[in-house]
Amino acid sequence: MKKNLIFLSLFILLLIATFTALAAFRQEKATAAPEVFQSGISGGCYIAELNVCKIHVDPFSINVDEGGGHKLVEFQLRANDSIIYQFKTDENSTYRPEGDYLPTLVTQDFAASCGETYEVKLLAKDDGDTVLNVAATTGQFTCPLSVP
Repeated sequence: MKKNLIFLSLFILLLIATFTALAAFRQEKATAAPEVFQSGISGGCYIAELNVCKIHVDPFSINVDEGGGHKLVEFQLRANDSIIYQFKTDENSTYRPEGDYLPTLVTQDFAASCGETYEVKLLAKDDGDTVLNVAATTGQFTCPLSVP
C-alpha cells in the first residue's frame, strides 16, 4: 500500500510539472515579440502633374533579428491599409535576406488622390512569424489639392 501511495504521489507531481511547463511554453509563444525590426519610414505626397498626385517613400531598411536565426519572408507597404507594394522572398530559405536588408524598390512613387490624407505603413514577416507585423508607420500627411 505504501508503494502505491508513493507511486501515485510521484505520478501526480510529474503531471503537475508537465502541465506547468506546457503552460509556461504556451505563454512564452503567445507573448513573443516579432523578430522583424525597422529603422523608420518616411514619405509624403507631391503633385506630379496637373491633377495627378503621388506618394513618395524614401529608401528604408528592414532589420531581421540575426540572433534569432530568422530570415525575411515578405514585406508590404500600405497606404490607408491598401497594399501599394508587396514583396515576397524566394521559397528556398537559403536565398532569403537576413540581418539588415535594404530593398531596391521597383518604384518609390505610388498613385494617390490629390487632397486626400494618407498614412503609410511598412509591414514585415520573417520565417518565425505567422502574420505580417507593423514595423513602421509615417504620420498622416495630406496630398496637395492643386498646383500653386
